[in-house]
This record gives sequence, C-alpha cells and structure tokens, in this order.
Amino acid sequence: MGLWKQNRIIIDGPSYYTYLPATFIHHDLKLNFIDKDPGYYKDKIWYYKIENGNKLIKHPLGLSVALSPVFLIGHFTAGISGATQDGYSLPYQNAMTIGVWAYLCLGLFYLRKLLLCFFSDKITAFTLLTIVIGTNLLWYSTFEGLMPHAVSFALTCICMYNFFSWLKLEKQKYLFCFALCFGLMVLIRPLAITTIIYFLMLGIGNKGGIKSFVQLIKPRFKQIILASLISFAIVSLQFFYWKYITGKWIYDVYIDEHFIFNSPKIIPFLFSFRKGIFIYTPVLFFALIGLITFYKTNKAIFYSTLTVSIISIFILSSWWAWSYGISWGIRPFIDYYSFLSLPIAAGFNYVFTKNNIIKISAAFILFSFISLNLFQSWQYKKGLIHYDDMSKEAYLKGFLQTTPSMEWYDLLKPYNWERRIAGLPQIEYSETLIQSIGVDKAIYFRGSNMNYFSLSEQNKNMLTCNSGAIGNSEKFFLTYLQGDVVAIKTQSGRYLSVKLNNQSIIAADSYTIGENEQFILTVLNKNDNRITLRTLKNKYLSVEGELNFLVLADKESTGTNEIFRLFLLEDYQHKQ
Repeated sequence: MGLWKQNRIIIDGPSYYTYLPATFIHHDLKLNFIDKDPGYYKDKIWYYKIENGNKLIKHPLGLSVALSPVFLIGHFTAGISGATQDGYSLPYQNAMTIGVWAYLCLGLFYLRKLLLCFFSDKITAFTLLTIVIGTNLLWYSTFEGLMPHAVSFALTCICMYNFFSWLKLEKQKYLFCFALCFGLMVLIRPLAITTIIYFLMLGIGNKGGIKSFVQLIKPRFKQIILASLISFAIVSLQFFYWKYITGKWIYDVYIDEHFIFNSPKIIPFLFSFRKGIFIYTPVLFFALIGLITFYKTNKAIFYSTLTVSIISIFILSSWWAWSYGISWGIRPFIDYYSFLSLPIAAGFNYVFTKNNIIKISAAFILFSFISLNLFQSWQYKKGLIHYDDMSKEAYLKGFLQTTPSMEWYDLLKPYNWERRIAGLPQIEYSETLIQSIGVDKAIYFRGSNMNYFSLSEQNKNMLTCNSGAIGNSEKFFLTYLQGDVVAIKTQSGRYLSVKLNNQSIIAADSYTIGENEQFILTVLNKNDNRITLRTLKNKYLSVEGELNFLVLADKESTGTNEIFRLFLLEDYQHKQ
C-alpha cells in the first residue's frame, strides 16, 4: 500500500513527465508558468536555460505521449476527488502507474503470443515470470514506473510480435502496427533506432538471405514507405518540440554529457559489482545458454539477437556515466530484455528437457536467482545496496544483510565521474601508490565514522574527524622521511604534532619536524587504501567518539577507530 502514497516522479522521472502538465494544465511548453512559483516547481520540473533564454526539457517526450491518455484520466479523477489539479498529486501518479502496468501487461500479452510460436506453454510461463520478477523490470514497473523502461520494454515486445507475424503472414496490418510502436519506442528512447538492425537481420535470416528478403519487400514497397512515414511522423514530434523551443530542428540536449566511444566499459558494465548486468540480474545467464541452442536451431534469431546485444552493450557502456547514476542495476538494458526473451526461453527449454538431475539443478538455480532479485530489490529500496557506489567488498559484506553497518558504508567505492569525463583513468589505491605520493600531492583522510580529518580552527587547530566535506582544513600533504616514517603538513604549512602533555591530542602548530611530528604510516593491504598511523612511541592515532571525534595518539593496539583511509585530493568528486 505504501507505493500508492509515495512520490513516484523521481530520479529522471520529472524530466520525462514535464510535457504532460505543461501541455494539458498550463498550455505552456516553454515552461514560463514556473516563474510564478519557482519554489514549488524546483524539484518537479527539470530544464536547461538555453542560449535564447527559453527553458528546454532535457529528456524526450515519448513517455509523455504514450501515457497522455491515463494522464487525462488522472486529471479527471483529481477533479472529482477534490485533489489538487497540478499534475503531481496522487491521482495523477496513481493513474500513471496503472498506465505503466497496462503497457506492461499488453507487452507481456504479445510476448506470450510470440513465445508460444516456438515453445510450450510451460516454458513460456517460466520465461514471462522470470523476466518480470527475476530482473530489475519489477522495480522499474513499480517504485520507479515513471521512468521509461517498462513502457519501452512493452513496446519492443509488441514490435517483435508484429514483425514476426508480418514475416510469416505478410499482412500489412502487422507492418503498420510495428511501425506505430517502433516510432513511439524511438520517441521514448532515441537509441532504440539501432534496434532496426535486429529486425532487418531477422527478416533476411528468416527469408533465407538478402535476395529472398528483397523479393518480400518489392511488391510491398508502397506499404513499407507508408509504414516508414508513420514511424517518422511519430519521431518528428521531438523535432517539432526542439524547433519550437530552440529554433533548431535538431538540438543536442545532452549539453554537458556525451558518449566516450574510444573507452567503453564493457567488462564492468557486464560483470562489475558496481552495477554489472550478470551480477545483479543473473537470470540472464540462461539467455547465453539459449543463444547457443539458437545457433544450432535458428540462426536468424541467433545472429539478430547477438548483433543487437553487442551493439547495445557497446553503446550503453560508452556513455560517460556507464553505471547510469541512481539506479537499480543497469536500467537502460531493461529495454532489451524483450530481445533476450527468446534466448531465455530457449535456455529454459534446453535445461528442462534434460535428465532429472539437470532439471532439478536448473530449477534450484532459477529459484535462487529469482529469490535473490526479489530480496536485493528490497535491499535497494532500504538503501542496503547502494545506488552507484557498490564494490566487491561491499557486496560480499552486505550480501543478504537486513541492516546496514558502518563497515559496509566504509567499503563502498565511489566512481570518479569527473575523471571519466576528462578521459583520465580511475585511481586504483595500493601500497605502491601511497608510498609514491609526493610532497606536492594533496591528500585527505577518512575515519571509520565516514567523516574526514579536519583542523578545528576554533580550538587551537586540534585534529578532529568530524567533517562531512573537503575544504582547506581537510587538506594535508605527506613528507616521507625514512622508510614508512612520515610527517603530515597542513595547507597552512604547519605539521601535525602530538601533544603528550595534553591527553596526546594532535594539533597543527609546528613549523619544524621533530620526534612528535613523525608518524609511522602502515598500509594494511597492498591493494587497498586503509592505513594506520602511529607515533614513534608506538601509540596509534584513534578517533574518540565521546570527545567530539578528537583524534588522539593513545592506543597501543588497533581496532575500528584506529583504521583510516587515505585518498588523493584529485580523486575527490566535487558535488554541486
């Protein structure tokens, strides 16, 4: 029940959705109505202020077009129920959510009809159930249903059914229905234009070669031209919008974002613990089995599916933010689950027709994968799987956890997107890297409480570990003196010093290096950045939570409070 009471226009949702209230309520696609109450619309509408002074909606208008009928139902419902008719009250959101489900059910209906052309009713049922509850499609058709992926998936399913039907029966109604859905699919996600390769290869392979496919097209050339015009007419709505707002028929809305085609992150895209497809959606392993069987039984499906998968993986992993920010799994790949449905079904058909041992093992694995997806979806909702900073260590530590721990937070590993955009490699911390840090390289330290070392200017520059951000008071410089003995200099040029006569506090008040300004820096793992710092008298630096997170040099052994992480300042992401 909580789903119906919470805001579902989140993440990128406001940008996809803005067209609807702007068109039907305010009759103002230039968004000038925002200026009357900017505070109210601050988090509800995203836009760019472009060079001509107009406000440009970043994301395509396809999802708004697809859901416009249910928006009007929501508007009517809000009116008769007394809710605010602003486009954002719950009647609108509930209507839109039901609309997404309607698309999903329609897509699954047509996907079922397609699967039944190749597989049994039982295999078809397994496949549909797996795609819905065994992948992140479940999340993006419920809690974040106002993202475009569920609708795009559904439209692709309808396209596939109609194209297969056109190839088999050669009736124009299937071709025109395909064209309508394909145009809307591209209007929602412009990258979907590349999937035309799938349908062309499928047609050529299904008909036995290019020559036979051309023979199918020739007498139906006028139909194909008309179908193409239908698709283009739908896609052209975006061009008209750009022309209206920008004065240009084509406009690069991703002003500060781009693809990096010379550096696709294919391996992490598929297998990393940050967002890897096969890590967080392991049921797709059955698609690999199915592809192998299709190589032997239906090369048209094999080559078309393999090609569209390779192209989509290459393009999506080339995006500057290849993990796609705040998301459960690799969300744009949901759109392509429709193409993988046939291989998934073929994989099920292969393993469930073997001997009992293989069947029972496959059933257990499938049940485990689906159960894991359901549990991890719950974990994601509760913040127990981070939306973008997962690491192998954090994944293993948090596997099946029901409550977060500070240790789990410490194992998260943010990706430096600024370095990615600049074409720089990610900084991989190691003992060798830390030992090579020069005196000119600014660093910062983070404690197990997830706060940073900071100098308290109000309290005689004592060292604390209570800062949540990085500024000059959190910047330090290492000077290696001999072996692993270091001095730690502050931005002001003073060194950290142990005050033995004052509870062994650490303060930045010395301009020279003596015994009390020297620390032994030990890297705990040669492939990590966790360290300890101790004085020459073998007293470890420790964070004292009961003393406002003062850093004291008073521990003879190490525990959680005595372990820190060292980072290069150039690896710090400056969040706006």
